[in-house]
Amino acid sequence: MLMNSNPGPVKVWQPESTHLALAGTANLRDLGGTPTLDGRVIAAGRLYRAEALVAPGASTVCSIWDEANAEAYAALKVATVLDLRSAREQDRAPSAWPVATGAEYVSIPIEEGGAGDTDYVRQIREGRLTSFTVADMAAYYGLTLRRRPAEFAAALRVLLQRDRLPVLVHCAAGKDRTGLLVALLLEALGTAREIVVAEYALTGVLRPNRVAAYAHLFVESDVDPAAIAVLFDAPAAVMAAALDALVAEFGSVAGYLERAGGLRPPELDALRANLLVDH
Repeated sequence: MLMNSNPGPVKVWQPESTHLALAGTANLRDLGGTPTLDGRVIAAGRLYRAEALVAPGASTVCSIWDEANAEAYAALKVATVLDLRSAREQDRAPSAWPVATGAEYVSIPIEEGGAGDTDYVRQIREGRLTSFTVADMAAYYGLTLRRRPAEFAAALRVLLQRDRLPVLVHCAAGKDRTGLLVALLLEALGTAREIVVAEYALTGVLRPNRVAAYAHLFVESDVDPAAIAVLFDAPAAVMAAALDALVAEFGSVAGYLERAGGLRPPELDALRANLLVDH
């Protein structure tokens, strides 16, 4: 239970309040109701975050599109689907969210996590990586933030356009790249750090023990699943460390978005205007 420290009456926010229990998905959330320190909240039905939804047969670890859920998908009234997966991931398993919701599709690939030197699943399968710690995860997040400020800024600029709302953003698990984007946004909106971190960590609650879903891939490499479980989890300490590092370097997360990402102060003001309402 987290409290929003604004000068008005104390308001209690629960991370689980954002979860939408749509059959066939695990990590779909409406960020509506998430509070800021000035007493406002994100408006309901303007920003969703989720895991990838793909066609049957495209993946064994993603959520699968199901015609039986057609009405529930449409009820989200999504205008724009924002896919942060790497180009290879998108080609291998195209997002079914646009088909499911009738939304426009926008691809802003963030390669880290799905390709190259941060394809940790491949490194584990090849026996080159036998453990993965909280410090390793925080370093991965830091690397991603420093390599991809332009991509994160471009994703936030989608939210500047009123006619693109509501937006649904996803990556693969809806954990790392989506988690970083949402954390950057919440910080820019003026959300208390403890809420930003708790919102991120909710993925670990909604998708527990995810290493088990991948364990079959690592049989030949003889890796202990417990030693790499952090890679598939969402420890609060990871996001806290990543954001602390940005603040230490740039003075604030807004400073990172401005200096590294090129977002101008009026654009950050427009983000707040588009997403926040009085509580």
